[in-house]
Amino acid sequence: MRHSLRVRTVFVAVITLVSLYELIANWGKHIRLGADLRGGTHLVLQVAWREAGSRDPVMRETREVILKKVNALGLSEATAQPVGRPGAEDQLLVELPGVDDPARVKRIIGTAAVLEWLEVKAGPFATREEAGWLPLGSQALQVQNGPWFVLAKNPVVRGTDLRDARSMQTQERGWVTTFVLSQTAAKRFETYTAANIGRRAAIVLDRKIISVPVIEGRIGDTGEIAGARSGADAADLALNLRAGSMPARITFLEERTVGPALGADSITNGLRAGIGGVAAVVTVMTIYYKRSGVQASVALALNALLLLAALSYFEAVLTLPGIAGLILTIGMAVDSNVLVFERIREELRAGKTAAGAVDAGFRRAFQTILDTHVTTVFACVCLFYFGTIAVRGFAITLAIGLAANVFTALFVSRLWFDWELWKAGPRARISI
Repeated sequence: MRHSLRVRTVFVAVITLVSLYELIANWGKHIRLGADLRGGTHLVLQVAWREAGSRDPVMRETREVILKKVNALGLSEATAQPVGRPGAEDQLLVELPGVDDPARVKRIIGTAAVLEWLEVKAGPFATREEAGWLPLGSQALQVQNGPWFVLAKNPVVRGTDLRDARSMQTQERGWVTTFVLSQTAAKRFETYTAANIGRRAAIVLDRKIISVPVIEGRIGDTGEIAGARSGADAADLALNLRAGSMPARITFLEERTVGPALGADSITNGLRAGIGGVAAVVTVMTIYYKRSGVQASVALALNALLLLAALSYFEAVLTLPGIAGLILTIGMAVDSNVLVFERIREELRAGKTAAGAVDAGFRRAFQTILDTHVTTVFACVCLFYFGTIAVRGFAITLAIGLAANVFTALFVSRLWFDWELWKAGPRARISI
């Protein structure tokens, strides 16, 4: 008996210390506040994946490109998750905590960033009609609010050939976006520019001509795009080119912005509700169940520690629904302790010894606690599968809390009672 108690105690101590370390070492790094708490913007995007191919690869690549773009803005805590009808998720929910310029973020995300360097066949023309009939393998495109040019359809180089892109300011041309080509594309580009010195070429972004420079000499693996109106425009173009082309057309369906003051109020109110609820529970449990109530309060604190450590380990984004799940977990933890304690009381009133009452109380309450937790976890699975991102955050927090609750209510509490009974001997009495 003594050996078993020591082994179980060491097991609980190790779990507690590991959880404390995870929580203390990585709290600020791993647990991040969602846009509803920190303030920020929620965007819902419709992805036209049917125009680009199969749904799953297109949605995955679109999500990756969007995250590259927003992360390049310094929004490393941004998230992009597929939403929509189960089995047919064709929308992305993008959450951008701390964004103070949502219009710029929308402009960057909405840019497809398909860059092409095309040979100029003819032009300029004042209107599309002046360009007349187009030869095979050519197309007519317009400079923004400017003339039309007839261009080759097949690009010499395109955005996928770029290795890097940066913005810089020059004395002659103002703000420009410089780019570096891959080795294969650089050889092809050098051959083309050497053969076309003195002729025009068109730099096209998303089927809009942004520049029609004259090739003045052989160009190797680097080049530049002029015409940016400001440093921000040049930087945004470089960012889009680095992130890559959007694989499918997107449409903005919804935009919601939460101010940082509202998020701070949510955190303050959530903390007040949590502290007030915990204080009330601890007071009632201690008064009603005496020393066993104190034990339940310790188990409750361990439950919260395990839950927060798990959220930190999985690098969860804490949202307002997640705080609601955390508070609900506290209520269910207390409910489990009440079930066990009332069973023990019944056995004591029936005349059993303290050891017999504790054993029977935990054994009989086990099935009830397991049933309630399994059914609630099943509900969490349904919420996670069918719910929105906010509902999923609630479901995940509650499910982790339920798992921690089973451990603290049935294992840790039983260990506490077993230590009391072992120390008191055959005539042990428990304060319950």
